[in-house]
Amino acid sequence: MAQNKFITLIETILAMLALIAGVEYFKYATMTNYEWFHCTVQRSLDPSSSIVEYTSVGGESCDKRGQFKSIVKAASREFDPNYDDVVFCIKEDLKNERIVGYGANVKDAELVKSSCDNVIYW
Repeated sequence: MAQNKFITLIETILAMLALIAGVEYFKYATMTNYEWFHCTVQRSLDPSSSIVEYTSVGGESCDKRGQFKSIVKAASREFDPNYDDVVFCIKEDLKNERIVGYGANVKDAELVKSSCDNVIYW
C-alpha cells in the first residue's frame, strides 16, 4: 500500500516537472520569436548604397513597442558592430503611423542623416 502511494507521488512530481518545463519552453520561444507573434519586419535595400530600410507590419497586437523591438532585433542580426562600423537610426513616420529604421555602413552615414535626426554610431 505504501509503495503504491510512493509511485503515485513520483509520477505526480514528474508530470508537474514536465508541465513546468513546457511552460518555460513556451515563454523562451515567444521571447526569442517575438516578431512571429506580433510584428514582421520588412527590409528594403537601396541598390546604390548600403542603406537598409526596416519597416514593421502586423496585426492589432503590433504596437509601437513591438515595431521598435522587432526593427532593432532585425538590424542587430544583420549588422555586426564587432566587424563593421554601423550607423543606425529609428524614426516615427507620422503619415503612415509606423516606425521606420535605417541601417548602413559608416561610409553612408550622411545619407542616413538625411533621413533621420537621431543617428546612432554602433
